[in-house]
Amino acid sequence: MKEDCKKHFKRISEYLDAELDDRACKEIEENLEKCPECLECLNSLKKSIQLCKEAGEEEMPAEIRERLRSNLRDCFSHKLK
Repeated sequence: MKEDCKKHFKRISEYLDAELDDRACKEIEENLEKCPECLECLNSLKKSIQLCKEAGEEEMPAEIRERLRSNLRDCFSHKLK
C-alpha cells in the first residue's frame, strides 16, 4: 500500500461516519478516484456495514462470521503492505 493510501485509509471509518471536515473528505475522495484498491476496500466495508444493519439482532452463524473476519483481515493486511 502506498504511503498516501495508508494515510487516508486510517481515517476511512471517520469518513464513512461523516465525522471529517470537507478538506479531509475531499483528500480521501481524490485518493479513491486514483486508487481502485482503496475503492474496492471502501466498497467492501460499506457492504459489510449495510449487512450488519440489515441483520439487526439476528445472530450470525459462527462459520459465516469467521469467513467474514478472515476476508476483512486479508483485505486490510493486503492494503497495509
